[in-house]
Amino acid sequence: MLSRRMFTGCAICAAIGFVADDASAQAPSGIKRKITSRIDGPIEGYETLEMFVDIEPNFVIDWHTHPGTEAAYTLEGDGELHIKGEGMKMLKPGFSWLTPPETPHTLKNGSKASKLFVTFTVQKGMPLSTPVPAPT
Repeated sequence: MLSRRMFTGCAICAAIGFVADDASAQAPSGIKRKITSRIDGPIEGYETLEMFVDIEPNFVIDWHTHPGTEAAYTLEGDGELHIKGEGMKMLKPGFSWLTPPETPHTLKNGSKASKLFVTFTVQKGMPLSTPVPAPT
């Protein structure tokens, strides 16, 4: 039986993002993730996940951070990427980027579905994505 504290903790994780241990199951509406590889490391307490990410047309991924590095490559589609401290970048096939740990960023997909290949190197057991307020 779930205790009230455990239930509240699970609800909070579901509300703020998904834990790296269950990345594909907790994807927000408008995003589909498929993990293709998962290994421990590169250092103790971290893991590396590779995944395909499909984003529906005109979907906005709100401002968020990751507990580690995100490296992404655009396979299909287009959109606008904003990373705090950097200018807007236009996504198109062949475009790649790196997002440092805990750096707020957002993505507005274009009028067609997009497909990305993303590698996360993140702290184990942490939510893979945590919403944050838009930077000022």
